Amino acid sequence: MQATQGENMPALVPELVNMASTPAVSTADLLRRALVVARRLAVPELVDWINSELTGYKFEEVPDYRRLRGQLVAENPYRGAIPLFAPPEMAEMLADFPVRQSIPELARLQSSETGIFSHFPADIEQTLMHMMREGSGVAMRPALKFSTVQIEGVIEAVRSRILDWALDLEGRGIIGEGISFTPQEKQAVQEQHYHFDNVSGSQIQISSNGSTQVQAHANTITGTDLEGLRGLIEALGTAIERGTVQGDEADELRAELATLKAQAASPKPKWEIIKGTARSIKAIAEGAAGNILGELAKPHVQTLLAFAAGAVRG
Repeated sequence: MQATQGENMPALVPELVNMASTPAVSTADLLRRALVVARRLAVPELVDWINSELTGYKFEEVPDYRRLRGQLVAENPYRGAIPLFAPPEMAEMLADFPVRQSIPELARLQSSETGIFSHFPADIEQTLMHMMREGSGVAMRPALKFSTVQIEGVIEAVRSRILDWALDLEGRGIIGEGISFTPQEKQAVQEQHYHFDNVSGSQIQISSNGSTQVQAHANTITGTDLEGLRGLIEALGTAIERGTVQGDEADELRAELATLKAQAASPKPKWEIIKGTARSIKAIAEGAAGNILGELAKPHVQTLLAFAAGAVRG
């Protein structure tokens, strides 16, 4: 008598629970097994999330648990990384970092004994080095420093989400006996929505097809808003290149410009920072020689302040 295909094979979901609960199982292997379950249950949103965790986040917004706060440092060739001080709003923005590396890459970084560093885009790096040169006469390469504990937190957040999902499936009687799922099990899963990529304050969010979830994002930036932000960045860059503003005012504008560039590049720009920066630019520009505000920046500043005021009130 021969065993039929799948007989004596472990059920998919209990196996996934066991893997997620076993520290010896790597998170990458856990994700691959979760990918099998998600595909066989035909849950495309989970397939997308798992693939992003396995291969890295290229252009899409990263989940909340992948946003870390780095320490702003300068790389001193003799003393190693030393704290780098910048204007508070600028430092606040630059420290907010989206971790886009894949889980296998993060697992390798986790073994670092000297800390983990990320460098800035060339334009922001040059602005920070210019500020250091003006302040101390010495310009060192700026970077963000992270601890291995922070990286471990990202990896553990992924494991926790898979475990919570698998336990929820198990609790609903969705087991996957014989390494496959019944039509009834698949139908039960289709009646749920699992959200792994936008979680704040909880592990996973689950809702039924019959319910409606509405979230108000008062600080969401639209395409029109970004046009104003990019327009202001371009106008300030042009004014600085022309040498319209000199001395301390030029240095202040460079710092504010770096803040705006970082906001424009961020997947989650913060209107409070943009509004404060725009007001600072307005004050600097109105008092600057050549009246660069009237010439280049004023329309963009006014647009940004108008949008920002509405967003904050919302």
